[in-house]
Amino acid sequence: MPFLLLMVLAAPTRQLVDEVVAVVETHSITLSELAAETRVRLVSSQGPAAASAQLDRRILAASLRKTVEERVVLAEVERLKLFDLERSEVEALVARFRARFAGEAEYEGFLRSIELTEDEVGSILARELRVGRYLDNRLQLAAKLRDSELAEAAQGRNLTASERELLRARLSQEKYQRLLSELLAELRKRATVRILDPLDSGSSTVAEHQ
Repeated sequence: MPFLLLMVLAAPTRQLVDEVVAVVETHSITLSELAAETRVRLVSSQGPAAASAQLDRRILAASLRKTVEERVVLAEVERLKLFDLERSEVEALVARFRARFAGEAEYEGFLRSIELTEDEVGSILARELRVGRYLDNRLQLAAKLRDSELAEAAQGRNLTASERELLRARLSQEKYQRLLSELLAELRKRATVRILDPLDSGSSTVAEHQ
């Protein structure tokens, strides 16, 4: 395996310590990088208790798909020179992330555990924000549900006002996801993407580099 950096064999399962799992354009994504980014995402969404959560292959596979999608979109954002962030915006993102921890010692311990600097965490958060702004700009208006679409979906159904709003919300989300899938497929055709290990098969456990 030419892209394998380090493999540890442990009966009865194989533990991958680090390897390149994907390449997007010229950026290689290693397993340890993916694990670190996954932990940053988990802490952002669930709080610092998620910093020590077990990362199985299912979680990492989902995170890999998200990371690849983000980098594909980011390639387009950078090509078009859109949504650059001011340094102050990135600093604010990092400050909000740091504030999720009980104190500076806990935050510094988290950085050490994932082997990332604060600037690298800032880069992950900034990438997510730039990608999110681009997708909102491209899709939010297009995904807005027309009254005619709602009327067609509700035809023959005696819905209350609240039920109609729930239906509108569900259909709007489905429309957004459909347009997002189409956009990602379009952008992926323009990008060079190689998935070397999708991490979604097999029973191997994954060991993070320490």
